[in-house]
Amino acid sequence: MKHKLIASVPAIVLGALIAVAPQTFAHACQGHGTPGACHYSQQAATGIGAAILVLGVIALFVDPRVRIGLNVAVIVDTVLLLAVPTVLIGICKGTMMHCRMVMLPTLVVLGVLALAFAVIGIRVDSRAASASAGGAR
Repeated sequence: MKHKLIASVPAIVLGALIAVAPQTFAHACQGHGTPGACHYSQQAATGIGAAILVLGVIALFVDPRVRIGLNVAVIVDTVLLLAVPTVLIGICKGTMMHCRMVMLPTLVVLGVLALAFAVIGIRVDSRAASASAGGAR
């Protein structure tokens, strides 16, 4: 049970934070007229956070070998999360804009944490999977 929680709860918590933060305190700039790049980065980050959250919930109910695959998917989603505001879509150019001062650092920190916990989850589950495979022989 402990392995299951270590490998799934961080994805649930961080996925929820990644989904909620851009819509609340780490929101995009309030542009005039048409939305800018930061708005689209905000929306993409919310969707990616929701996907990470769902992967974490699924991980609560599956075998350790499947959780390894789910944590690999969390890593892929997290790399996408980090790429959206930095490389793929971007944010405002202004250094004093809210999206650059709050949204970008928040997404980067949450993304790095999600990446680290997914790697830890893979390591924990790979040990649990090999121990259960060894005991089944």
